[in-house]
Amino acid sequence: MPSLIHSVYFSDNIEKTSAHHHDCHQILFITKGIVEISVNNETHIAKSGDIIILSRYENHSVNILSAEYERYILRVRPQGYGDYNKIYSLLFNRPQGFNNLIDVSGNINGFKALFDLIIEEYNSKDSLFEEMLHSLVNKLLIMLYRSLPRNDNYFDNQGFELILKLQKEFEENYSLYYSLEDLAKQYNISVSSLSHQFKKITGMSVMDYLLSCRIASAKNFLAKTNLSISEIVELCGFSDNSNFSRTFKKLNGMTPTEFRKKEKS
Repeated sequence: MPSLIHSVYFSDNIEKTSAHHHDCHQILFITKGIVEISVNNETHIAKSGDIIILSRYENHSVNILSAEYERYILRVRPQGYGDYNKIYSLLFNRPQGFNNLIDVSGNINGFKALFDLIIEEYNSKDSLFEEMLHSLVNKLLIMLYRSLPRNDNYFDNQGFELILKLQKEFEENYSLYYSLEDLAKQYNISVSSLSHQFKKITGMSVMDYLLSCRIASAKNFLAKTNLSISEIVELCGFSDNSNFSRTFKKLNGMTPTEFRKKEKS
């Protein structure tokens, strides 16, 4: 299994970042400064004591509004936590009312200390460091969950475990053909109940979530390989090149070729 953490570090770099892609979920903890962060065309003003959660499906950009900007950055591989632990769903599910920005200013020193421990353990590569990192990241996510303004029923929605299983299936087998009818039969649930529960828990329709998995994987292939567009289309489960290019541009504002050029420049 891949390592849980892709990267974790502290930074005071004040360069502006344009919209960009990571094939990881990301947690950004601001300890000094003010920034304007755009996530999927929604803009937030974040300041010291705020944590921003960004899934691998969310395009984002950061505009620094202050002379100083200090933050911790943690990137978590979606393949790194094995079976979808419900705690990790905080990184990628977006139920109604979810806000990417969480105010933790009441415990800023506690979060700083935990991020410092994660960085120290990640850099140490000591015996059983992966197990320790899992433990520390679990603690971080639980602390974040407890900081949510409305967390009473985040994990208690009907069908939560079923939806996590379906999300895992899409993550691992996004190239396959799926229909709502076949999925409903597979999980012994009606089409209407499946659609309703999936949307309520994830914030997306079933097929939109599958599409997000395919697009995220396509971005990864475009950025990190020299595979042709046709090969990527086949690997990611799109019907043809035209459909892929049209959908990709609609969601990202650029063609697959333009995205590849930007990521490799």
